[in-house]
Amino acid sequence: MSDRAGLGDLFREEFADVLHMAGHIGARRPTIPIGRTSIGWAILAGIGAGFFAAEIVRIAASLLLSSPRTTELRPPSGADLATIAATAFALAVAWRAAGWLAAEGYLAVMAVERLVGLPTLLRTCTDPNFASAPFFADRCTVGGQLLMLWPVALGGVLALALVRGSVRSSASTNGTLEAAGVVALVQALLSPLANLILFAEPLPARTNPDAATVAAFIVAQAAIAGIIAGVVLARRSRWPWRGFAAIAVVVLIGYLWFSMPSILRALGSPDLGGLTSIGLISFGAPLYMLAAAAIALVTTRASAWPASPSS
Repeated sequence: MSDRAGLGDLFREEFADVLHMAGHIGARRPTIPIGRTSIGWAILAGIGAGFFAAEIVRIAASLLLSSPRTTELRPPSGADLATIAATAFALAVAWRAAGWLAAEGYLAVMAVERLVGLPTLLRTCTDPNFASAPFFADRCTVGGQLLMLWPVALGGVLALALVRGSVRSSASTNGTLEAAGVVALVQALLSPLANLILFAEPLPARTNPDAATVAAFIVAQAAIAGIIAGVVLARRSRWPWRGFAAIAVVVLIGYLWFSMPSILRALGSPDLGGLTSIGLISFGAPLYMLAAAAIALVTTRASAWPASPSS
């Protein structure tokens, strides 16, 4: 027996109750069809499934966990719950679409995201003003960084149950999930890279970059994500506009719930809360992303390229 098979047997024995409960739930509820794809597309579909799950959980958690915490025992935050849901759905979809290699590929993408953000974290931890704060003190140690991975570990356990609730469909793509995965992946990779470029100087000598430069980075990131997502929808989805609508609904609900209140409060204050016209442009990044996706979707479908069979 290989080491991989032995590890799988250990997991099944350790979480037999979870798998048994998932079997009962799956017998009563309809399964989720996932198309079989190549490993790369499966990883993107997994990221997209995590994107949908995380946004829905994040909004729900903001409603249910809005009361302040008064005990030393800290319950999971909305971000923790979103990470658990995203990891569980992403691993389950990637695994069902292309097997365990795709699930491991998703974990590798997560590792790359953390490595890209590492320089910014190290620069922050070297500044005593930030490193001494309780919020950053936990993040500036190896143990603290490892402890922050518990939502990922729990999401991996839940993925075992979710895999049993999904089946392979006859479709050759998961176009909507893949396009959503593009949006999430571009944001996850380009945001820390932009921070690394814009705030490259050490904190004691750092000068704030020009607001127009920051806005340009934000708009460019949104446009890149939207264009690639639109092309993926056009080439990989049987119902691209339905996929676009699903992504737009999730993005807009999050935008209206989390960003719009801040904009309205700023506009209602006498000095506009320090909000400038360039800052207002930056707030519209989700709208630019959706506009870019719609334009790319229209232009790509109008091209002469043959459509691929998809779901």
